[in-house]
Amino acid sequence: MDKHKEKDLYKKTDGLLLNYKIIKAEINNLELEIEEIKSEYDGVKAIGYEERTGKTNAFSSSVENEILKKEKLIRDLMKEKRSKEILLSKVDNALTILEEEEIKIIKLRYFEKMGWNKIGILTNRDGDYCGRIKRKAVNKISELIWVSKKYTG
Repeated sequence: MDKHKEKDLYKKTDGLLLNYKIIKAEINNLELEIEEIKSEYDGVKAIGYEERTGKTNAFSSSVENEILKKEKLIRDLMKEKRSKEILLSKVDNALTILEEEEIKIIKLRYFEKMGWNKIGILTNRDGDYCGRIKRKAVNKISELIWVSKKYTG
């Protein structure tokens, strides 16, 4: 893989790890949103008796239109939720290939948002050395997380 592509994947992975907890919260909120939409079919409470002037096969019922609109919204939200779940599963899977020390540094830096000095103290290492371990670990997992990029460019 060329250096430019490698750098792009590193940045993408870095951003993904920085936003890991946010993405988890988004998944939970999407689930709540889907549940709320399913429970609020407002239009199913009244029937309209408007005058109709022509024969048509098109849906004209407000109830039918509202249900179709909400079902599409639910499908879109479920697709978004599944996409985020797959992304986090790829991260979790990729982390399994790392050494114990690399995992610890990744978790402290990205998930606990700790600075290098504190990470250095907790791992009994120099902060700069921990930074090098982090970069090496992120490079290792980048190609696993973005595996399709190897084939599509």
